[in-house]
Amino acid sequence: MKRFMRGCAGPVKEIVYPVKHNVVDCYSNETVKHVHPSHTTFVNHHLVRNEHIYPHSTSVKNTRRSVNVFGPRFGCQGCGAVKPHFCRCGKQGHFW
Repeated sequence: MKRFMRGCAGPVKEIVYPVKHNVVDCYSNETVKHVHPSHTTFVNHHLVRNEHIYPHSTSVKNTRRSVNVFGPRFGCQGCGAVKPHFCRCGKQGHFW
């Protein structure tokens, strides 16, 4: 069965156009932590300065001697405290 359209129009023509491309941008944020460690050392320096001293003292010492002198002995002429020694010959007044 044939169908006829009323009027003089024929079949409907269809024209297809190329696809229109739409871009929707969507953004997101991300945080990336970059860690750069560092270290500080405080160094305390202590200097010991050894000072050597040499104290010196001076003293005075007094010495004393005593000599006992006795008067002349009998039988000895001017010999003082010296005891006469006689030689082997037996004569008086002869000393060693």
